Amino acid sequence: MGRVVLKNIVLFCILVFIDQVSKKWGSGLSTFHLNHGIMFGMLKDSSLFLRLTTLASIFGFLFSVYLILVYLLSSQLKVMKLGMTLLISGIFGNVLDKIILGASVDFIPLGPFSFNIADVFQWVGAGIILFKVFRKEDVIWYPGNKRGRVLVFRKEQFRFAAKLTLAVLCSSLIFGIFCFSFVQAVLFENRVFNSQYLWHFSISYTFLTLIFGTIVFLSGLILSHKTAGPIYAFINYLNDLIAGKENPKFKLREGDNYLELEKVAAQVEGHLKAKQ
Repeated sequence: MGRVVLKNIVLFCILVFIDQVSKKWGSGLSTFHLNHGIMFGMLKDSSLFLRLTTLASIFGFLFSVYLILVYLLSSQLKVMKLGMTLLISGIFGNVLDKIILGASVDFIPLGPFSFNIADVFQWVGAGIILFKVFRKEDVIWYPGNKRGRVLVFRKEQFRFAAKLTLAVLCSSLIFGIFCFSFVQAVLFENRVFNSQYLWHFSISYTFLTLIFGTIVFLSGLILSHKTAGPIYAFINYLNDLIAGKENPKFKLREGDNYLELEKVAAQVEGHLKAKQ
């Protein structure tokens, strides 16, 4: 599963590189245009600070969700993961432009709008995702190789998810203090200090942190299931053997940890059969 995430990250980097190279080439065309907005010119009249913080926050949130989904989704959804990588790389390509240039580089005219390769990646990726959501509905929402419930060792799984969330919240607190101090210092140095800026920043940052913390907690429950699930299944298998049930089956699910338990189960079963 880790290899799948790594492959998608490598593809993400390649797509961003292609987008940036195409924009270098497109900047010399007569159709070259700087888009100071977000999508279709939205927020083009707002301050640069608001545009950058909004874009960076949205992308950071989306990228975290993207990594979680790429890791958790079934291996049968490779094409859907490709669509997600296209979408997120396109978003990052334009966010990178905004951070470096203050605007994204558009050079592909289409009616009243202008686009770039990153926009193409986004639309193609979104199209693939929507197509696969309907075509692979059973795999996404009702995977046959998943257990009936996520919480098999409720106390342990909640403890793991809580520890993971606490680590994220502590990191967010440290990062938030740094960002708050940095923004405050920049506002003072440029003599544009306004307490409303800091108030809005604090509220927005707290809101995003709580949302992300909730996602991390739920993800922690699912991730812990990949460890708790095999142990739970192995315990049930041993109980079936002790109870004398005929031909008890032990098979792990896709994405489970402790795959070596299948070999151990086969050895135990073989040993018991040899004694009979």
